[in-house]
Amino acid sequence: MSMFEVPGWSVGTDPVQENGATPSKKRKRSATNDHQALEKTKEGPKSGSSDAASLNISRPKPLKPRISVDEDTSRPTKKAKTRDSVSPSTIASTLTLAPSTSYGPKLTALQQGMKQSLDGARFRMINETLYKSESAEAHRLMQEDPKVFEEPKYHVGFRHQVQSWPTNPVEHYIMDLSSRPSKTVIADLGCGDAALAKALIPRGLNVLSYDLVSDGEFVVEADVCEQMPLPGSEGGSKEKTSGSAQVVDIVVCALSLMGTNWPKCLREAWRILKPEGELKIAEVTSRFTDVEEFQNVIGDIGFRFRSKDERNTHFTLFEFKKVARKPKTDSEWAKLISRGEILKPYSPTQLSTTNFPSFASRQPVRRSSARQGFQLNFGYVPLTQKKQGIERISFILGYEASKDLQTETFQGQTPVSTFQGERIKAKVALTPILRAGLGMTDALLSLYPDAPVYHLGLFREKVTLQPVEYYSKLPPSPPCDQVFLLDPLIATGGTAIAALTMITEWGISVNRIKLLSVLASQEGLDHIKAQYPELEIWVAGIDPVLTGEGIISPGLGDTGDRLFNTIRT
Repeated sequence: MSMFEVPGWSVGTDPVQENGATPSKKRKRSATNDHQALEKTKEGPKSGSSDAASLNISRPKPLKPRISVDEDTSRPTKKAKTRDSVSPSTIASTLTLAPSTSYGPKLTALQQGMKQSLDGARFRMINETLYKSESAEAHRLMQEDPKVFEEPKYHVGFRHQVQSWPTNPVEHYIMDLSSRPSKTVIADLGCGDAALAKALIPRGLNVLSYDLVSDGEFVVEADVCEQMPLPGSEGGSKEKTSGSAQVVDIVVCALSLMGTNWPKCLREAWRILKPEGELKIAEVTSRFTDVEEFQNVIGDIGFRFRSKDERNTHFTLFEFKKVARKPKTDSEWAKLISRGEILKPYSPTQLSTTNFPSFASRQPVRRSSARQGFQLNFGYVPLTQKKQGIERISFILGYEASKDLQTETFQGQTPVSTFQGERIKAKVALTPILRAGLGMTDALLSLYPDAPVYHLGLFREKVTLQPVEYYSKLPPSPPCDQVFLLDPLIATGGTAIAALTMITEWGISVNRIKLLSVLASQEGLDHIKAQYPELEIWVAGIDPVLTGEGIISPGLGDTGDRLFNTIRT
């Protein structure tokens, strides 16, 4: 869920294709579990009143219901009175991004790509500030200059972040909570644009939305890691206690544990929750350094672990229940909060460049002390040397990219005795993009001789610069759990994005993919990072210029033509 909202804008859930980054229409994304469940949800009209109305709680005014009710398709629930059905179109209407102002004349494809790159950079800069600051510091920044986060660039950047996700947590929680009884009180901490409230308040639920900036209607300004304007206490006795005077049934933290002191947010959640109240957390999967320790920290705050859902490739869902706990001293709380380092700041796309001097001149690493590098960007270089240059660079990229892969020990046998060895635990597969990716394949096979090779056939249409899929050797289900995607030259990034879409739809999560490239344009990398922010990219060199024809400058020319000697004169 985004942290802030601009009037007239809200977060979109439907994928929006990047210019120069449209995957082939031959492969269509299948519906997610959440969407399938939403289609099956058919419940009758709601009745009943809310207990929260009698409480001294400032609650946003309900919206006029925008949900059509089919009275002929209703069914009762065990916990609640009958309810209206929630369809994917209803959620889409709540979360759709629709600009309220025009940006003037229609931009060209290249101009649109440049604008999207700037939007993504702005979003990453703001997020980096939020993730690396304590909540009080972030709140202070908001108070000093709230307009910093009122620009549409932040929300466009967030859209780029989630548009490639099969679903997003807001959709999930709208579906999950829509059937709760009308008396349920939900606190949405770090609510962003209050999409949860906008979808559920018309159905009679009481959704209290809190974030660093108020929208004047739904969102109440508050530092969710400090004392929020809600009743509740931690208890003062030395015995186990659940506190008192709470009114909240459910707390939702959807991608909102951003500050370095995020455990204090969950301490506040415990304070405001009723005994045995529910805590629901959705967090980006790549942030976890130790999922078990994350659960332990929350357990020490005063919650019992109930379930974990890792089916989504981009985020993990957790459910906890509040339990009684003994009061903690200030020093005990300080020690507990310091353990929050196990949830690292969200870093969109891990981009690594290999800093070998010979790469800067388009050469592979020298062998021994002799100068045997081959300048790849000179047209007169013999074909054999071009292939060797690509292969050597690819070997180094593969070696460096493999250093963080988890290993396991094994027992081996030599003619003399047994020994204990170490090997990479993951089942690695290689997916070169035809044709140029073949130039990198042998180098990776020298590192992973038993790895299967799944070729992907993609070419870039010369006029529109859009990728076209013509071949795929991916089997019905992935027998691997780590993929090296090989694309020696990244120009617009469209072909790489199309290949990534094919692989993720195949069943490999993006954090199990490493993209290896010999040379890339900065704009192409920005496009990929906007679509797949959690992707790990290894590149030997970056060129700053991408021409209007989608060609890197100075670049290497058409890598496929140069590797296979099919350059047209």
